[in-house]
Amino acid sequence: MAAGCDGPSRVCGCCGPLRPRYKRLVDNIFPEDPKDGLSKSDMEKLTFYAVSAPEKLDRIGAYLAERLSRDVVRHRYGYVVIAMEALDQLLMACHSQSIKPFVESFLHMVAKLLESREPDLQVLGTNSFVKFANIEEDTPSYHRRYDFFVSQFSAMCHSTHDDTETRTSYVAVFPST
Repeated sequence: MAAGCDGPSRVCGCCGPLRPRYKRLVDNIFPEDPKDGLSKSDMEKLTFYAVSAPEKLDRIGAYLAERLSRDVVRHRYGYVVIAMEALDQLLMACHSQSIKPFVESFLHMVAKLLESREPDLQVLGTNSFVKFANIEEDTPSYHRRYDFFVSQFSAMCHSTHDDTETRTSYVAVFPST
């Protein structure tokens, strides 16, 4: 075992700098305590990196998606909110560039949130999708399939959830229904 390592399953403190830069930047936006929220200064660094190196957007999106998926499974919802906020900010900052691979990761994460049984996560995913839908693309991607999203949103609109607060939160996302 190398010096500076805590054990066979831990990441070596001495090897941290060997991780790809985009992973280090993504990891830095997550605070120790999710109640502290997204680290604004580290998010600015990640956004600057993504804008400066748009070819890395797909890797950034895939890594954020991996972290978000892991946090959904582990019920670490504070970190899920942080990951979605980061995805939203990156989408808004980089939308004028070629972000097609990033969009695939983004839509995959929105779908994962909509599939969850947690109403708060479903609303979070819906709000992110609405932000995405309001972005004007230079070249629309007609190949994307939105059938899943339409069926999920429709189910939310017609929800008969026992909790009236949950039903109200669904209606608040879709005010015109």
